[in-house]
Amino acid sequence: MEKDSSRGHVRVDDILKVDYLKVSSEEYARCKKKPAVIFKNTFGEPIKVPEIEGGTASVDLEHLYNLIYQANMKIDHILDILEAKNTERNIFSASECVNISGSGMRFIANRCFSIDDIIALRVFLPLSLSSRSWINILGKVKSVSASDSENRYNTAIKFIDLADDDREIIIRYVFTRQRELLRHVSDLKTSD
Repeated sequence: MEKDSSRGHVRVDDILKVDYLKVSSEEYARCKKKPAVIFKNTFGEPIKVPEIEGGTASVDLEHLYNLIYQANMKIDHILDILEAKNTERNIFSASECVNISGSGMRFIANRCFSIDDIIALRVFLPLSLSSRSWINILGKVKSVSASDSENRYNTAIKFIDLADDDREIIIRYVFTRQRELLRHVSDLKTSD
């Protein structure tokens, strides 16, 4: 964990699942004020689980229909990806070592991006304090360098068009994770 005054946000190293895809400059220009459209086109319609009221086992039929409809849309999206056989289309990564803050992130990509490329990212925050654990983010590539592994690239991005609520979720996650790491180091010292 570190704070770099030039960046303005506290950062933490962690292992997170990150999915990513380059967004064309045309799509970004067309949807600049509507990042939700970019995320829908990239990752599909998010599945929302209907809330069950009062602890009963019944579900409103409208909510159930919406859940089935969203699952069907997600399946159609997956089939489109598989039928396209375009390996550049979507990159779904395994969990990776990342460095994340409220303003940006560094991760290892399976392809070499160019400086100023726009990337759509979906990041899984396992300790999220909100009801959502996936955060959709747009980022602009700020630096790229070859990693120690073949065909893998250290990629640093600056978040763009990030909603204040999403930035707050990321910042709370960073501080929660820092407290966890500090507690772990303290426990190790006391056990020695």
